[in-house]
Amino acid sequence: MNWLTQTIGVGLIIIAAIDIFITVLYPRTGNSIVSLPLGRGIWHVFRQLARWTKSDRLMAYCGSVVLVVVAIFWIALFIIGFALIVWSMLGDEIVASSGKTPTDFGTAVYYSGFNFTTLGVGDFVPKTTTCRLLTILQSALGFATFTVTLTYLLSVLNALTQRNIFALSLHHRTGTGHTSPALRGQGKPLTKANAAELLLGWGMGGKFDNTKQDITNMARDLLQLLESHNSYPVLHYFRFPEPHYSLARMLLITMDTATLIKTALCDREYKSLIHSTAVSELQSSGLYTLKQLADSFLPQGAIANAPAKLSASYSCETQWREWYYYVVRRLQSEGIKTPEDIETGADKYVSLRREWNDEVAAFAKHMAYRWSDVAPAESAISASAFLLLKNSSQQK
Repeated sequence: MNWLTQTIGVGLIIIAAIDIFITVLYPRTGNSIVSLPLGRGIWHVFRQLARWTKSDRLMAYCGSVVLVVVAIFWIALFIIGFALIVWSMLGDEIVASSGKTPTDFGTAVYYSGFNFTTLGVGDFVPKTTTCRLLTILQSALGFATFTVTLTYLLSVLNALTQRNIFALSLHHRTGTGHTSPALRGQGKPLTKANAAELLLGWGMGGKFDNTKQDITNMARDLLQLLESHNSYPVLHYFRFPEPHYSLARMLLITMDTATLIKTALCDREYKSLIHSTAVSELQSSGLYTLKQLADSFLPQGAIANAPAKLSASYSCETQWREWYYYVVRRLQSEGIKTPEDIETGADKYVSLRREWNDEVAAFAKHMAYRWSDVAPAESAISASAFLLLKNSSQQK
């Protein structure tokens, strides 16, 4: 029986060591034995609690809880693993410094715990060379685990800060509070998360000077976003109440920006921008980032069930067309030239958007954001067009 408990103990130690290695020292999404499944499970619990309590703010604590639980789990695996190894040695190879030596499992956990945490209480003394070497090994692993865990926590928080900076940068560059003429009477301003406003800011007066560098920086930040999530998957579970921090919002703005440049600008006038390596890099980087993150974090079937429509008769593609028409009008109003054949441009926009929209919508749904919060301007335009269409049909 002793060999069985010791074998289980060795197995727990190996699992903890491997998980720490591939989570911290070889951080690539999908390789984790314990931490990734644990993160998914905790996220599921937080989503359920948020539904029951009707409080989205509760989910904001999920990422921090995942970090703490994973660290505790690593430490617990090591302590219990070594406790199973030394349990049978109590009273023989490991004795109390005074009095009779207890031989229960709780005592084994206590002995393993103060060795692993390097407390050195001294209540128990190893008598054999094997036990002394085992004590040294456990203390060394404990010191290394605490050091690596603290380093990992700091790295995650630094990566989270960089992600939030990128999100805020996009948020403050993509909106001016413009109100659509169709919505002025309803008092519904088009606020942030508007790729059209980003294009307008770049192309004031019909000229896109220095735009390529900004686009290149955006593509670089996208790839950094991908690598930070690959290195620290727990970042995915830091879900803030403000939608401008959401992954869906960041991906929507970057992908829609690249798509609108390709379809809503006059090719003859802005050929050097539309066909530039900067725009191609933004489009390809965005698609690559989106597909990689979707494969890593979205549950099976999430993409197929993600698209949100205003009604069964008002398709997603119809909503995209209405948004495209709105963007073209906005660009024209600021002196930016648009394609001569708007319908062809709309067809191209819809075709390109099919490549990425479902994944973005799936991320919004998976992280419990409403699409109207992720894309407020687009949703407002689509809702307004739908109401006009509905009223027109009823009058007929």
